[in-house]
Amino acid sequence: MPEKIFGLNYHAAGNYVYQHGIGVIMNLYEAIFVRKTIGKYKIEPLEQALLDGIINFAESIPPLFEGITVEYRLMGRSEIKKNFRGVLTYKAPYYLVLYAENISDYQINGGYLMQQVSLYMTAKGLGSCFMGILKPKKVKTEGTKLEYVIALAFGKAVNEVYRSSDKAKRLPLNDIAIFKSEVSRNIKTMIQAARLAPSSMNSQPWRLVVYDNRIHVFCKKNVFLTGILNEVKLIDIGICLAHLLVTADELWVDVKLIHQDNISNIAFKKNDYVISIKMC
Repeated sequence: MPEKIFGLNYHAAGNYVYQHGIGVIMNLYEAIFVRKTIGKYKIEPLEQALLDGIINFAESIPPLFEGITVEYRLMGRSEIKKNFRGVLTYKAPYYLVLYAENISDYQINGGYLMQQVSLYMTAKGLGSCFMGILKPKKVKTEGTKLEYVIALAFGKAVNEVYRSSDKAKRLPLNDIAIFKSEVSRNIKTMIQAARLAPSSMNSQPWRLVVYDNRIHVFCKKNVFLTGILNEVKLIDIGICLAHLLVTADELWVDVKLIHQDNISNIAFKKNDYVISIKMC
């Protein structure tokens, strides 16, 4: 079976980042099940150490695919208005903006990176929200080959920053995953985490074909996914992959990302094959 191995290997890192309450510590995996999109923020500054920690964490995340150059920029509201056009839907004190080289899979990689940053912010007690409708006034940053990918609004939330996972408005599990065999509890947990991934306008474009030793990831074709939704659906796929791989990491499940040519040629109606996760 032909396979292209992208060289990603995950092994439990145990990245605990926030103490909330007496003796309770939250990591990225736990943040998956309490994170929610925040629309209202307190327009007040955060400590510089906290902002530095966010940037340092973002820059420490291994890329999903090797060879994609990325750059993070921290901006305030005035800088966002200066550099971007479109309605500033969510007014926040800060925006983390991701730029990347426009090469194969850069959007998937961008979603994967930024969702982990969003989970880190959740674990730090901050709210965040992806800004899917912003458009840069300049396609590329001056003097570089990097292009705008996505921005994340963040800050202290006006209301509660957490929510129970059963309150998340998501498609039923059977609508996003097809189980082709009996699978372990760990794989079931990975799929549950994927189900909770946020997406542009809650479109949830991922479809998963699940076996006991691998998960095939597809992106749903949809005539309604036009304009903005069609542009950012690969970023959404990267966000879903972040949930899958963070969960694998937490559960000590070693995985590799692979591209299987034979899967690419299989007709899965109304879906495009993206990549597979192989359990090692």
